[in-house]
Amino acid sequence: MSTVQVLLFSVLRQRIGEGSLVLDLETPATGADLLDHLEAQYPIVGEYRPVLRLAVNQEYVPETVTLADGDEVALITPVSGG
Repeated sequence: MSTVQVLLFSVLRQRIGEGSLVLDLETPATGADLLDHLEAQYPIVGEYRPVLRLAVNQEYVPETVTLADGDEVALITPVSGG
């Protein structure tokens, strides 16, 4: 079992109502496994999944990354502005 902290920003933070979550995942777990887990609990994640970027310990990574116990995972959604 791995425990990871998930940081939420912008629309996900607003829609889920939390700035961060702590998740326990079966090991080995990938970024895709984490997103599957979140999507099951919070369907809004599925709406943004095609455009979500993952950052693990402040580095952008693909969904195939293997997560380790204690990792910090940020879910980055696109932002607009001018």
